[in-house]
Amino acid sequence: MSVLTQVFMQGAVNGQGLRDIKPPLEGSESLLPYFIGVVVILGLIAAPVWFYLRKRYQNLAVSEDEVVNAPLPHEVAYERLKAIETSDLLARGDMETYHTQVAHALREYISARYRIPALELTTTALLQAMLRAEIGAEYIDRVQQVLADCDRVKFATYQPRVSEASARIVDARWIVDETKVPVS
Repeated sequence: MSVLTQVFMQGAVNGQGLRDIKPPLEGSESLLPYFIGVVVILGLIAAPVWFYLRKRYQNLAVSEDEVVNAPLPHEVAYERLKAIETSDLLARGDMETYHTQVAHALREYISARYRIPALELTTTALLQAMLRAEIGAEYIDRVQQVLADCDRVKFATYQPRVSEASARIVDARWIVDETKVPVS
């Protein structure tokens, strides 16, 4: 206790006397500068978001003529799979390119058929999106199998036999056959 009392009794440091407490700072009474600052900051945040969303959804606006004349998703998928099948990728032994094209064709079909951004998603994210879209479990399992096999060849340097690689086209075509929109 005596030390604390002694500190209080010594007074100011360097021989200066005690000074009074400073009064509160005077602030501006106008809120206009703050309002302008908030509007500018919100504008800087909102403008890029607005341009991004506008660009993204601009592609969704399609005229009626384009919808009528557009090929159905399964027709496009059949054409792509046929082109891959008739290419000489298997004969050359270019398994990575072959499996990349099969996976891409299947993802394009899923994207067009179910309106899922399949080309932008990882395989796991795509399967989760398909679950949320309430697609049948049998089809999701088959898509998972095909994409996992393609990913193994693309990323894990797995080299399948030609017959095994040919089965990817058969599986992809089965998925398209079973999930295509019935034409009326």
